[in-house]
Amino acid sequence: MPQIQIVFFTPADVDAPAGVSRRLTQVADYTEAMLVKWMKVWDYSPKREQIFQRNSDGSVKILFVKSPETLASGKFPLKGGNLSRKGKLLAVQKFKIPKNLDVWWVWVYVGDPPMKYSSYLGAGSAATGGLSQVNYTNLPGEISPADKLAKPFLKELTLKGTIHEFGHALGLPHNGPLVKLDLGMPLMGATIANYRRVMKNREARGYVTEASAAILWKHPLFTGTAHRRYLIPKVEWHAIAVKNDHKKRVAHLTGRITSNIPAHSIIVYDTAPDVRTQYFQKPYVARVEKDGTFDITISEPVSVQAKGVFKIVACCENGTMTGDGKDRGLKSAHEIKYRTSRTGYQLIK
Repeated sequence: MPQIQIVFFTPADVDAPAGVSRRLTQVADYTEAMLVKWMKVWDYSPKREQIFQRNSDGSVKILFVKSPETLASGKFPLKGGNLSRKGKLLAVQKFKIPKNLDVWWVWVYVGDPPMKYSSYLGAGSAATGGLSQVNYTNLPGEISPADKLAKPFLKELTLKGTIHEFGHALGLPHNGPLVKLDLGMPLMGATIANYRRVMKNREARGYVTEASAAILWKHPLFTGTAHRRYLIPKVEWHAIAVKNDHKKRVAHLTGRITSNIPAHSIIVYDTAPDVRTQYFQKPYVARVEKDGTFDITISEPVSVQAKGVFKIVACCENGTMTGDGKDRGLKSAHEIKYRTSRTGYQLIK
């Protein structure tokens, strides 16, 4: 079974500030509450709702490590690089952590604001574990699970960005909002500033998309079992077609999937021509029927005459997301080109 390892990483001549345990426990509480809430909203209720390692008093376990380099030497980077690997290695050595392909959340602290480490990143999967790195911003204040994600204090802490990178470590790709749902800004979407700029609003709400919930549902951290987590399901796609419903102004992508490890859900990311980045690609989800068929409603179809791509992946019972049966994640997606016109979507063979 993988576990979440929270690392607090500092240069040799910088000490952790007071209150780190309380702050990171509040962050963990917020993260658990947000992920579980939306998994339940989308009917992907997890078997395990508490995914972080805790001490007897309920605080999260934190691994404190120092780099051999000092900040004063100028050799400890303030931006760029992958400090998550270094922080992980130092923690593995110091605390003798077994190699279970865990999910690592490395917090880098180089001093109080305006000092900061500016490189945020994350990557991972249910099978391989994950790595993420974020800056620890030391400011006075409290975090409540009821707070809106873009509340001014949380925005100053870059809380959305820190949980976003942790989401990548859990295997979540970028996705954008479905505007008609009016739920706010997706956790795995654009930064607060970019979201507001593109959407031309002052949105403060955050949410986890149905696509992200489907991906997380069978992650070992949420199921409590790592059975067959290392296997990549051999998926095959059959009879994929698109049907335009002009009356309801939607489209349906239908098909059938076969796999040696059952798929529970199908996600299609519509990389439409007017979507500038992955942060705004629209994700659509459908459960797989017992016979392997699926019917995905494209509720916000492209309304201009253009060409685009459907990226289709299967979420399988062992936690793996794959489109080609050879690799994991969105990079493995089964891609189908389309064109749009006044009559709707037409697939390009």
